[in-house]
Amino acid sequence: MIEKDKDIIIKRSHSRSKSFGIDPQCQYPKLIIKGKELEYQLKENKELIDIAEPIMTQLLSTVEKNGFMIVLTDSDACILKIIGGKETLKAAQNLNMIEGASMSEKSIGTNAMGTAISENAAVQITAKEHFISAYHQWTCSAAPIHYNNKVIGTLNLTGKAENVHPHTLGLVMAAVSAIENKLTSNLILKELFASRQYAWAMMNNLAYGVFAIDLNDEIKWVNDSACRIINIRRKSLLDKEIKEFLPDWYKIKRIVLNDLSFLDQESTFQIPEIRERFLFNAYLIKNEQQEILGYLVTFRPMSRMLNLIKKYSGLHAHYTFDEIISKSPQTVKLIEYAKRVANSPSTVLITGESGTGKEVFAQAIHNASERHNSAFVAVNCGAISPTLIESEMFGYEEGAFTGARKGGCPGKFELANGGTIFLDEIGEMPVDMQIKLLRVLQEGTVTRVGAQESKKIDIRVIAATNKNLEDEVEKGDFRLDLFYRLNVIPIHIPSLRNRREDIIPLARHFMVIKSEKLNKPIPELSDDIKDKLLNYSWHGNVRELENYIEKIVNLGDNKDYCDINIDKNSAPIIFSKPIQVDKLKTLEEIERETIVFTIQQLNGNISKVAKSLGIGRNTLYAKLKKFNINL
Repeated sequence: MIEKDKDIIIKRSHSRSKSFGIDPQCQYPKLIIKGKELEYQLKENKELIDIAEPIMTQLLSTVEKNGFMIVLTDSDACILKIIGGKETLKAAQNLNMIEGASMSEKSIGTNAMGTAISENAAVQITAKEHFISAYHQWTCSAAPIHYNNKVIGTLNLTGKAENVHPHTLGLVMAAVSAIENKLTSNLILKELFASRQYAWAMMNNLAYGVFAIDLNDEIKWVNDSACRIINIRRKSLLDKEIKEFLPDWYKIKRIVLNDLSFLDQESTFQIPEIRERFLFNAYLIKNEQQEILGYLVTFRPMSRMLNLIKKYSGLHAHYTFDEIISKSPQTVKLIEYAKRVANSPSTVLITGESGTGKEVFAQAIHNASERHNSAFVAVNCGAISPTLIESEMFGYEEGAFTGARKGGCPGKFELANGGTIFLDEIGEMPVDMQIKLLRVLQEGTVTRVGAQESKKIDIRVIAATNKNLEDEVEKGDFRLDLFYRLNVIPIHIPSLRNRREDIIPLARHFMVIKSEKLNKPIPELSDDIKDKLLNYSWHGNVRELENYIEKIVNLGDNKDYCDINIDKNSAPIIFSKPIQVDKLKTLEEIERETIVFTIQQLNGNISKVAKSLGIGRNTLYAKLKKFNINL
């Protein structure tokens, strides 16, 4: 600092000192903190003290013989540390220059420490330049200490006035620079440590495993997730060749070295007790010069991905037994039976006409079983193209056929693993596919199209059909061995016309649902409508009733459009005019007359007659023979 600048600084400082009302003849600092307040101040500045102390000691070793002392203050010029020769320290203590004493201009007027903070500049104050006469015996050289562009303290070198030398301030400034460099270095180390901790925490808590592999194919780093997923200790992996655990490593390495992506490829580890398949990703690790340093491999269990697919693709059951309307004795008995078999691993075959609620029962069975937290996968066997049904059911490997998705694709059976697969319209399944389904049911394994290896699966199978599978077996359209495999637990859902006690409760149930859906008031169910509901044949069963109730809710009070349009080919089982009899008849006589009447109404169409009566074609033919009814 040139003398002109120094004179200006001292004049400003003296002016401030006078404004503070400081007596130039006073002996001690006006402000001194002690006790817990001092302990708190020292604790708050611990890092500064720890860094500055060795530098202060080194500086003192070069000047101690000349009677110097070194003072460290905080940003308010409060003394944090003071070291020096015995005589100098004693003289300072006589003036209460001790830890906790404030050397600010407000406390003692113009002095090197307080003025350096006020001016944010290095300054040397000697002899009578001090505002208080008690300090005229000394020369003080001080410089502010900066950290993050803020003044956090000062370092001061004090000696006898006659030993004043311009190089003294230079020594102080050099020491301050060392302190600031150390503070900055510590900050960088803290940030690096924090970044490392963040990275470490992030890598170790990823949902997938991570391997870092060097150019010698040795594993150099493994995250915690990897160890957990494949159940192996880190020390058993580090510095081992990756090919010991991952047989496909050379293939993976070749792909990424050719700048080709290796993303979500299925493979497995060669580790005892690990049968799980995994999805792998592999990347090159490069430096700023794009030189290859090694490889990064990540993996996650295939089962976890399948569970995500199940979770977000609607592969779950909605209905429970509590939601099935059951007023008729048949339905109540059926629900009790289904509940008893719900937790069995045996296959279930649900039969019944279209619209009777076969899938509702299948979902309820699943939700009443121990598998309720796993997937419920519904497959309409009659809605899948015969050319695609195998890949849809069992999945396929990459390249299995033209247009096959990269990485392959799991089939419905894999998606249902651990849960339930519902094979609706099983009677529509092609015969060649029935053979493959039978093998899956017998062996408990599934083989993707184009794959060499089979995968073990654990599923509950529930099948459903509106066909008479025994008739289909006779015609050669359904395999007898598959029928026996599926028909372990048979459940037949009666048609709606054969459980009429359920009609009105179901109608009211649908009215509430449809009114809420359509944002319309719930209409009144008149006696006339009730009679029509009860006397209609309901060939579409519950589904037809649901659609009719939706029409009623839509049309509201317009009764002209709410009549049931009985199809010309449908016939009611309960007629508005009962059959007149002049004598009591046996049940067999009534049954025969009913069959004859239904045949007449439906113009001899055996399929429709059987459907209307709620029996199979074979059963109907047997009754025609029994009652000697000619068509």
